[in-house]
Amino acid sequence: MENCCCSSSCCGAALVCPVCNNLGQSVPFETVKSMVRGNTPAEGEFGVCLTADCDVVYFSSNAIFHQADVAVPIAWKKGASPKYVCYCNQVTEEEIVRAVVENKAKTVGDVAKATGAMKNGKCLINNPKGTCCHKDIENVIQQALESR
Repeated sequence: MENCCCSSSCCGAALVCPVCNNLGQSVPFETVKSMVRGNTPAEGEFGVCLTADCDVVYFSSNAIFHQADVAVPIAWKKGASPKYVCYCNQVTEEEIVRAVVENKAKTVGDVAKATGAMKNGKCLINNPKGTCCHKDIENVIQQALESR
């Protein structure tokens, strides 16, 4: 469970969102293809915009996909509901915080036991970032521990 469930090839160089001009990160085409509703995007190099205030989710040199174009709520975007952290098992930020506060979870393993997170390793097609949620779960745990 401590290992990332994506290949290292999906964790590539940062790209710049053409709308907000902030750095995003490289995302595998397979992820974009599985997330975008309707027309299948043309194959190519895509980035994901990580800026909360920007409506863009995916971008390439010839395409832009907004939140309305994507099949799941994008947790790091303003107004997302629910805020999934583990998309494969639909575990929310709220459930992770509750596991920390009520169940005294302190590690990703503790959270996984309490919530069912990380049981299906299909992050490449279920997580809009195309990466494992392990690091995101760690971040939520840390924030919850600090706010107690």
